[in-house]
Amino acid sequence: MKASEVLKKYADGERNFCHANLRGQSFKRKDLSGADFSHAKIQSADFSNANLKKCKIY
Repeated sequence: MKASEVLKKYADGERNFCHANLRGQSFKRKDLSGADFSHAKIQSADFSNANLKKCKIY
C-alpha cells in the first residue's frame, strides 16, 4: 500500500492498517497517532519524526 493511500484513508478516519504492506514507504513527519499497524510489513519504511502516539506496531 502506498503512503499516499494510507494518509488518505487516515484522513478519512480509518485507523486499521493491520497486515498492510508498507515496505519502503515514507511517513516522515506525518501524524499517524492511534493507527493500528499490527503485523504490517514495515521493513525500510521511514517513520522519522512521525507522530506514532498510541499506535499499535507489533
